Amino acid sequence: MRFESADKRIALVVAHPDDETLAAGAHLKYWPNLTIVHVTDGAPRDGADARREGFSSVAGYAQTRGEELGCALREGEAEHAGLIEIGVPDQEAITNIGHVIENLREELAGSEVVMTHSYEGGHPDHDACALACRAALPPHVELWEFAGYHLRNGAIENGEFLGADGAEIREVLSGEDLRRKEKMIRCFRTQLGTLSQFRWDIESFRRAREVDFTQPPHPGVLLYETWGFAMNGQRWREYACEALRCR
Repeated sequence: MRFESADKRIALVVAHPDDETLAAGAHLKYWPNLTIVHVTDGAPRDGADARREGFSSVAGYAQTRGEELGCALREGEAEHAGLIEIGVPDQEAITNIGHVIENLREELAGSEVVMTHSYEGGHPDHDACALACRAALPPHVELWEFAGYHLRNGAIENGEFLGADGAEIREVLSGEDLRRKEKMIRCFRTQLGTLSQFRWDIESFRRAREVDFTQPPHPGVLLYETWGFAMNGQRWREYACEALRCR
């Protein structure tokens, strides 16, 4: 596990319960001073995801997602991690971006390293985390990002960065690390339909790149635009522009 800042005070800022596991599950046990910040509660307010999994309420679905997270951290030997939930609704991080940034400014104050999603058009909440962490980053704090998932040539790619240049830390998991991560992912029973689309054996990190959030992360259709979300890339960038006061 080659992450060079592993012993520092790390804040891992992710959009949903399970993002920390898919992105860095095998590493979490090796980060002794870890706080995980979840920006959303993982429960879209339209209730479609809750109903799909047999829940009668969004609140019950959100509670179960939290319980799944607890299971994953136990299986991943990462129960030492502190947990912070900002709690905005799933799929609505960008529409609440001011609230997210304000909360992160407070929660990240004692960190030495902040790690979050890269800007890649995989999910609007992921991209909102990338923006919010940059806006809220305390002075002299290292900003890192992990590879999530995005569209490339019409197919879902995960664990690989857009614009990779060879400077990334890219771990291909095997042995006990992979087995531990697999057990973590299987804790998220409500999410296995989604998580089964991705490779679980790659975790990639890099120093955060400069990003222009007023431009698409890549040409063409974004992955979340194929999923029927209310948010699309153009609207997302309008909210980002407002948050960045670029008008």
